[in-house]
Amino acid sequence: MLQVGGRGAARCVLAPLALVALGSGLLASCSDNRGDSVAVLGDSITTLDETDIRTQLGDEFSFTISGNFGKTAAEVLPEAEIVATRPHDQLIINLGTNDVLQGLPVADSMKSLEQMIAMYDTSRCIFLVNINEHMVDQGTGKSVSDQAKQFNRSLSDLAKTDGRISIIDWNSTAATQLNGANPPYSDLTSDSIHPTQEGDALLNELYRKSLEGCGQVS
Repeated sequence: MLQVGGRGAARCVLAPLALVALGSGLLASCSDNRGDSVAVLGDSITTLDETDIRTQLGDEFSFTISGNFGKTAAEVLPEAEIVATRPHDQLIINLGTNDVLQGLPVADSMKSLEQMIAMYDTSRCIFLVNINEHMVDQGTGKSVSDQAKQFNRSLSDLAKTDGRISIIDWNSTAATQLNGANPPYSDLTSDSIHPTQEGDALLNELYRKSLEGCGQVS
């Protein structure tokens, strides 16, 4: 499902923090990237987060969001090609969870992501969201941590091949609130995979920080 959001006018605003995740208060947001067109390619995590993305970030950026339930990186390639027919200033790819859960070879997943990235040759910044390393296979109840760690290592290697690419570290955020289950998983997810409302709020703040920082020298 594709939807295009509106473009903000001013470059400097006060952006409300996600109250449930970060406490009350306002964060001053001044970014030269305000109004950028942003493509987001993902799976069900993105589909379920779409409304919150637009609520939290829609005043700053114009979004084209493609969430694809249950799909791997390779399976999202046709949708990515459709989205790429329109140029986007920035790109977020949040894929790989289903690749790991389905036991696909990591090398094949990276090849698909490379193909996807190549479609967005005019995007100034590309962000790859790493995957939660404390996922549990919903069918067997077994941890897929080792596979997820391997995927994330390869994702970091992929990011080094293009100066436009950075990693959004969802894994570290999810790992800050592990529960007492066996195997443990993040309380920022409802089922070890899909973020809760609080998890979405934190993930979207990671998106905001990355999008605002595109092109800035740290």
